[in-house]
Amino acid sequence: MKYELTDDSEFVTHCLTRPEMWRMGSDDGVIGINPNLFFAQKSNEIWLKAGEYGVLIFKPTNYISLEFHVALLPKAKGKAVEISKGAIKWIFENTRYLHVSASIPEYNRLAIRLGKKIGMEFIGINKGSFMKNGELHNQHLFGIQKENVCHSYRV
Repeated sequence: MKYELTDDSEFVTHCLTRPEMWRMGSDDGVIGINPNLFFAQKSNEIWLKAGEYGVLIFKPTNYISLEFHVALLPKAKGKAVEISKGAIKWIFENTRYLHVSASIPEYNRLAIRLGKKIGMEFIGINKGSFMKNGELHNQHLFGIQKENVCHSYRV
C-alpha cells in the first residue's frame, strides 16, 4: 500500500461526505449542513491518502499524540484493517508522534471492531461525550503507542 501526504481537499471531502460516512461519523454539529455543500478544510491535521482507497486523518492533540479518523471508500471493503495498520505504522515511522488514539461513539460497532483489529488498546469510556440526533452517547477511547508498532523503537 502506498501512503502519501495530501492537501487534496476535494478528495478528502469526497471521502468524508459519502452517505455511510456522513451518517456514522458526523455529530449534531453538522445538523442542517448539506453534505453536498460541505468542503473539508485542512488546518493542522495530517491527511494521509491511501492510494485509491480513501484518506486517514490524524489530528494532533499535543506534541506527541494524534487523534485518528478513518474515511475509506467502498473499494476498501475487506482492506480496512490492512490500510489502517499501515497508516499508523507510516505515521510512527515518518513523524515525531508517539501515540495515536481514537474516540468512537458506542453505536459505531464497526469502528470499534476496527480499532481492536488494528491493535489499539481499549483505554476507557468517555461518558456522554458525543451528541447524535439530540441524544448523548458514550465514546469508547482506544490508543496505540509507537513502541507497540515499531518494535525497534525505544523511548
